[in-house]
Amino acid sequence: MMKHRYSAWIMASVLGLAAFSSHAEVDLKDFGFNIEGTFSAAAVPASVDVSGFDMLTGLGIVTATITGTGDHFFGGWFDHEIDQASNSPFNETGWATGTLGADQYWEIDEPGWGSPTNGSAGVPYIGDIYWNIENSAPGLSYLDNQVFYDWNDDQTLTPPDDVSMAMGWDFTLAVGEQAFIELVLMTDAPPVGGFYLTQADDTSPDQIFFSGSLTRSSIPAPEPSVLLLFGAGLLGLGSIRRRKHTA
Repeated sequence: MMKHRYSAWIMASVLGLAAFSSHAEVDLKDFGFNIEGTFSAAAVPASVDVSGFDMLTGLGIVTATITGTGDHFFGGWFDHEIDQASNSPFNETGWATGTLGADQYWEIDEPGWGSPTNGSAGVPYIGDIYWNIENSAPGLSYLDNQVFYDWNDDQTLTPPDDVSMAMGWDFTLAVGEQAFIELVLMTDAPPVGGFYLTQADDTSPDQIFFSGSLTRSSIPAPEPSVLLLFGAGLLGLGSIRRRKHTA
């Protein structure tokens, strides 16, 4: 699969986000979202809000609200490059910081095109992160919570290499519950506390920080005015039926 550059530009400043760092050139080469086992490659599903996300740099905030009783899966995958115009993409590494949240999964891996070096098993290394995020589903997350590990060949790769990152949640909602999911990708500073991923380039001082959260809440009850309108509509339908019956 070829990498792409996307032309959509949405200024994250409309949400009051801090200005992105100007020290390094950060590009979003590819991305994808998995919602309930359906993978959208290089596309934004209708239920995902990217109004606070810059599609050129891949920095900003992505949000989604999930409803429905039972099991669910939501995940996002991002393939960034740092200063690729001035150096090779195969000079990056990454790591995880903090304690993983409940029902949360992650992975940092070569994006799947193939590394120029062999892995620990002595065979060509091809990262499996793309397959893992693409094939995850409610009740089954393939994200392996590791850096540069390919379960198919049971081998690891010593960084640096070409980095991509994924984060997801495999969770269950009770009756009347909804989940609000927020993904945050920034370069200015690491999050204060919590769990996050870091992507770094060995020739650049800048890093990409990827954090996320899932918050459960009760589904709000309808406003009284909505209920009144609904009730009035039912009464209107009832009166129409009665008139037809007596005509």
